[in-house]
Amino acid sequence: MNKLDQKFEQKIVKDDDSSSLIDLIKSCYEEYADRGIVFDIQEEPDLLKPASYFKLHNGHLFGVSTTIDPERLIAVCGFIQSNPDYLKVHSMELKKLYVCSDYRGCGLAQHLVKEVIQEAHIRKVSELLLWTDTRFTKAHQLYNKLGFIKQKTTRKLSDKSNTEEFCYRLTI
Repeated sequence: MNKLDQKFEQKIVKDDDSSSLIDLIKSCYEEYADRGIVFDIQEEPDLLKPASYFKLHNGHLFGVSTTIDPERLIAVCGFIQSNPDYLKVHSMELKKLYVCSDYRGCGLAQHLVKEVIQEAHIRKVSELLLWTDTRFTKAHQLYNKLGFIKQKTTRKLSDKSNTEEFCYRLTI
């Protein structure tokens, strides 16, 4: 069966989806292992109770699975409310956009980002912000296509992957 013949289901990720979420993100990180990206659950404790984390930050994590295997997450994207002092505006932060490599090119990432943008409109925020690893170049192409503007601001994380991130913004 072709992946495009399958039907997809969208849901809000729950805490019991943790194992599937970890599997998805770990598989995405493994694609970049040769570029120094390392998956370490201790650096991402929010994955252990994803719904609780997003609820605590007034957000949601959207997940997509197939009707054939509804327990396996094949794509996720979420948001949290944020209002860092340096923004001086009411904003949301897009978080955790990941799509299983077998399902890329189906429009799932674009669909999920548009869900977050729609939520931003509902919440009447003025900007949607995101941080992305400088090595995730395919994601950068998607963000540009959807109207996000890459900022001059970067940040370095003190993690095992020696991550440096670009900041992107979308005015709502």
